[in-house]
Amino acid sequence: MKHRIGFIGYGNMGGGYHYEVAKDRDDVCDDLKPVAVYDMRESQRDLAVERGLVAYDNLENFLAHDDMDIVVVACGNNFHCEMTCKALEAGKHVICEKPVSMNPAEFDVMVETAKRCGKHFFVHQNRRFDRDFLMVKKAYEDGRLGKIVDIESNFQGGYMAGWRLLEDHAGGILYDWGVHLIDQLVYLFNEPVKSVYANLRLDWTSEVDDRSVIEFTFESGVHARVTVCGSHLADCNRFNVYGTDGALKVENIYDESSILREFNKKPYTAKVMAYSENGAYEREITKYEVDVNKVTYPDDGTKYEQDWAKLYKNMLDTIDGNDEMIVKHDQVKTVLRIIEAAFESSKTGRVIEL
Repeated sequence: MKHRIGFIGYGNMGGGYHYEVAKDRDDVCDDLKPVAVYDMRESQRDLAVERGLVAYDNLENFLAHDDMDIVVVACGNNFHCEMTCKALEAGKHVICEKPVSMNPAEFDVMVETAKRCGKHFFVHQNRRFDRDFLMVKKAYEDGRLGKIVDIESNFQGGYMAGWRLLEDHAGGILYDWGVHLIDQLVYLFNEPVKSVYANLRLDWTSEVDDRSVIEFTFESGVHARVTVCGSHLADCNRFNVYGTDGALKVENIYDESSILREFNKKPYTAKVMAYSENGAYEREITKYEVDVNKVTYPDDGTKYEQDWAKLYKNMLDTIDGNDEMIVKHDQVKTVLRIIEAAFESSKTGRVIEL
């Protein structure tokens, strides 16, 4: 079907990735075209005009642009709710960049506005299609690891500049990168989260976190630890996943392969010495002899094509009635609740129950 896209915010994401998909990806939609831009900055409006788009410095005029059915909201985080709601109310479908809002309450307003206006509202959590994450997802779904007990997700070196350094603009490494890592795990396990504990640090910035460690526990008992850091301090694996039947290590973001260790556990009875006030005595316990099979994973010939535009295709197919959205609103709200709890936990030093 025919789709025409406009952009609120024409910076790195709006004028970069989103524009390129709308301009060049015929495999996403056979009639997709970028048409208009609203940006407060004259430099970005000039860039849009150079590319053949219509540029506006007035939001109402932009939203009244003819032949535009989808708006990408890619401006400062603190404006996401306002801009999304205005675009929905103007009769547009909306694709909003992450973090979609500054808190769960704002997100509720956005969802309700979409329902009231009868329009689709998508959150652009594109890193569900990262190659490294897809390997973890495959190992989990294949059952190669048994029951997952612990999962560590780490990223360091996220670049922050401009308004991302400002607290009132929802800047900081947790909102910038942590939201992706948390979303991946919420999507992977797709279950409620019971509690959150976090330590957010401001080591190299004055207003926002640049190193954040967030621990949360899912309803099933899976323990997750997410660490994001704005500077390279020490090497760490992108993922460490520990299960009852195996463990998976992914060293770097975008890795095409990982190391899988499968456990072959053989139980046997062992006698150990125990002690009481009456002296020593023997007790029998069950121990396990473990053979470890180490393989380069995936070991079935699977190759991952990392393509964020697959999310775009899903969104446009959803609008056309041929699919349902992958990034579901209840999952997005769980991510926002974890982030909100992380700020509270770091401030109070307490575990926050959800």
